[in-house]
Amino acid sequence: MRTKRKNWLCLLLIFSLVFGTLPSRVEAATFTPDLNFSGTTATCYVKIKGSIGKQITATMELWHGSTKVDSWSGTGTSQLILNKTHSGCVSGWTYTLKINGTIGGVAFSEITVTATC
Repeated sequence: MRTKRKNWLCLLLIFSLVFGTLPSRVEAATFTPDLNFSGTTATCYVKIKGSIGKQITATMELWHGSTKVDSWSGTGTSQLILNKTHSGCVSGWTYTLKINGTIGGVAFSEITVTATC
């Protein structure tokens, strides 16, 4: 009797790992971030694709060193695109674009892109 119960528990665990039903996992998401400059205007972009029907929330922040220069947020279902600009960047300075958020309520690791104006 105990052996059958252990077998079922093992099968359930394997099924959960293979098919991604564990709640602590961000499933098959793809991230396409970009930071580029035209003169002193920064174009900040991210495309996030998640599983069909999953809600995506994200915040995109533009930083120069430890100073936050600008930020934008958005939500979407299955996919989210944020494409924003910030003017007044200083030529020769290095900026970092940081992206944070959740997919289906599960936080994803911060994504960063660094470029020089």
